[in-house]
Amino acid sequence: MNEPRRIVAVIQARMGSTRLPGKVLKPIAGEPLLWHIVHRLKKSRLIEEIAVATSTNPLDDAIAEFGRTHGVRVVRGPEMDVLARFARAAELLDADIIVRVSCDAPFIDADFIDHLLTAMIDQGGDYVLLEEGAVTAHEGVDPMTRRALDKLMMDAADDPVAREHVTGYFKLHPDFVPVARAKPYPKLAHAAGRLTVDTPDDLAFVQAVHARLEAKAGEASLGDLLMLLEREPALRQINAHVRQKQIAPQGGIAFIRCDGGGGYGFGHVKRMIVLARALRDREGIGAVFAVNGSEEALGPIRRAGFEARLLTGPQASLSGVVAHPDICILDCRDGPTREGLAKFVRDVPLTVVVDDASERRLAADFAYYPPVPQAAELDWQGSHCTARIGWEWALLGLPQTVARPRFFSPRPTLLVTMGGSDPHGMTLRAARALAALDPVFRARFVIGPGFENRAKIAQTIVSLRSNFETIEGADSLTTEYGCADLALATFGVTAYELAACGVPAIYLCATGDHALSASAFEHAGMGISLGLDADDNAVAHTVWALLGDAERRREMRSAGLMTIDGNAAARIASDLAGALTARQAVKAKQAAT
Repeated sequence: MNEPRRIVAVIQARMGSTRLPGKVLKPIAGEPLLWHIVHRLKKSRLIEEIAVATSTNPLDDAIAEFGRTHGVRVVRGPEMDVLARFARAAELLDADIIVRVSCDAPFIDADFIDHLLTAMIDQGGDYVLLEEGAVTAHEGVDPMTRRALDKLMMDAADDPVAREHVTGYFKLHPDFVPVARAKPYPKLAHAAGRLTVDTPDDLAFVQAVHARLEAKAGEASLGDLLMLLEREPALRQINAHVRQKQIAPQGGIAFIRCDGGGGYGFGHVKRMIVLARALRDREGIGAVFAVNGSEEALGPIRRAGFEARLLTGPQASLSGVVAHPDICILDCRDGPTREGLAKFVRDVPLTVVVDDASERRLAADFAYYPPVPQAAELDWQGSHCTARIGWEWALLGLPQTVARPRFFSPRPTLLVTMGGSDPHGMTLRAARALAALDPVFRARFVIGPGFENRAKIAQTIVSLRSNFETIEGADSLTTEYGCADLALATFGVTAYELAACGVPAIYLCATGDHALSASAFEHAGMGISLGLDADDNAVAHTVWALLGDAERRREMRSAGLMTIDGNAAARIASDLAGALTARQAVKAKQAAT
């Protein structure tokens, strides 16, 4: 510690995070996330200056403005080369030691940072880690010397890990520079789970912790947080499902094109949100949506934390929505032709279609289908596409399935759900058919956000019988599935959700294609299909017969739970992430040779 050393902290931050865009300026206890990090760094005894390294992308002008407002120096450089930004910051700040600080760690502890710095300086290391086996709740800081940074620039500037993660390269190559070992830090020697902010659920966790501690901005210490989590471990469940992004050049961005709203309903949107969440939270791959349909379909997408825009029509150009996506996913009835899609995805590493029988599937790399008759009959001649067909690939619109009680109520509940928009008017028609039955059951009718004349339809239904109720404004039907003994539904994505939740179902079909798919569900024992143009008597008779046959409903429940496990989103996300990693590795190898 005798030689004078200029120690600076450099926070890497940009607005274009793939998993939570704009996260660095998201408010926590009334102040931006970036403010919290700067505030805590100022408590260090050894750090002389704090700077933010961001990109030259115009989106990051907001970060530059933050720096001007709060008196923090901002250094800008290439968006896709974090290492170059750090090298520029070190040069401009005349740093001898640089503390790399992640922009997603709101609970950094200045004393812990000083502990690491002291160990690195005393031992003459160029990088520092805790002693082998030491546990700490602390995340998001990595001190290194200027010498270590210069060596990265000279010997590893072309390595994707060094360019994106900087100090992550030292962890993968422990002999690259001398590494000091700091003693354990007892105050923070706990495993705390996820404390970083990478996704909307991570942000919700941090906000919930501040609210629970009744802490103003900057007041909640990491020690306070650890004690709170010991008292209330259930708080961890808010973001326990999120996986930490690996130190590897995977990541990336998925472009999702789907139909939604209006006559399309919301099934495609719902299941694409679930897949986008799995890609983001489990695999570190962000998502941007383009929707063909109506404006109301964008609401649930944006509430889930994803960017979304409305297309001008099914054949609208996809160019310009997102630059250089790594994956293109299509879940649409109406969309680009095979030739149009092939042209758009010419430079996209992976192209994916979901439940798509059109010719454009032949331009895809991967296609996913449940085992309905139409999927088995598809001809793949002349295509390189890998088709995965099975119940395990049946993508749901639920974030998770529901474990229902195994008993059936003496006054059973019938759930009537005809999709988010019900363009064929099946909800009111079903209500009139069911009004002829003895009211010994409870009927709950879902009024979707895309219904025309929602208020009038709801009023008409509840006026028909005293046992009729309506469900309005629900983003998710998870709770309803958990309480239903039987469902009457128009065939679509909802049919898969009902089966996965163990709800016996009767299907009304609006198209011949739906009738064919519903036959696979009936064959698997999960429900009964009334096919096309079922009359009111058939609807009422079938509902009444199943309400009175608890044994058959138990069998249908078991068939659904055994057939569709509800994990297709995680399965598909893992499949695509693995394929993307493999293609990135081939590309890197080709570039190296």
